[in-house]
Amino acid sequence: MDPNPVFISKSITVKEIAKVMEEKNTEVVLVVENNKLVGIITEKDLLTKVLSKGRNPETTKADEIMSYPVKHVAPNTDILQAITLMVKNNIRRLVVLDKDKILGIVTVTDILRVAPSYISVLQELPRETEILKSEKTMQNYCERCGEWSDELLQVNDLLLCERCRENL
Repeated sequence: MDPNPVFISKSITVKEIAKVMEEKNTEVVLVVENNKLVGIITEKDLLTKVLSKGRNPETTKADEIMSYPVKHVAPNTDILQAITLMVKNNIRRLVVLDKDKILGIVTVTDILRVAPSYISVLQELPRETEILKSEKTMQNYCERCGEWSDELLQVNDLLLCERCRENL
């Protein structure tokens, strides 16, 4: 865990954010207002929300590109819960909060350094995430086993019954 995250104001420009990231040698900054966490900005955000969209870094402000609400965990959160939250939200880092106090940022790399046995868990979770992303169930024949189901979900472009989803 990085116990010394970099904080910025939501009113600074993307150009200033990039300078801060370079100076502090960090890939992420936390956006705070009145000592409260209001957002997070990563290098990926700079690429996908500014550069790829042709936005002007000198006029675009932090609050226009920050991600919020910020995904976070408590200091006593189980490692598996943290990994699951990361995978399900397609993120690589979580802010560690104790009530409203920011304790640091934990990354996938941090977790794998202390618990390498979770690599296999990380490999299995994307499959489960695809299932969870399919919100609507349908009634029809399963496209894998051919049996009728009242609870088909779309997984990887196939409508699958519960049994076939479990056997993926």
